[in-house]
Amino acid sequence: MNIDKKKIKIEIFDDQYSLISDEKEENLLFAAKLIDTHMREIAEKSSLKDEKKIAVLAALRVASKLVNVEYSLQDYERKQKELTNIIDKKGLSSSF
Repeated sequence: MNIDKKKIKIEIFDDQYSLISDEKEENLLFAAKLIDTHMREIAEKSSLKDEKKIAVLAALRVASKLVNVEYSLQDYERKQKELTNIIDKKGLSSSF
């Protein structure tokens, strides 16, 4: 067993979970709060009572945001490469 792993207790949608993880505790607590917030918003704004469906919709919402961030990062990296190529072609990189 990895000695860096520790037991962390979190609460999501009034359910307690005990995790064993090497993730930073504050990251897991933040993630749990994020999921809890999304689940509560979905439950409040919809007529859904099935916690599994609420959890899946919350996960979908978070995953969608993650995909958008990944696409934005890819676009940023593409633009950065294009600019680097332009700078290299013009011979400007040696003046920096």
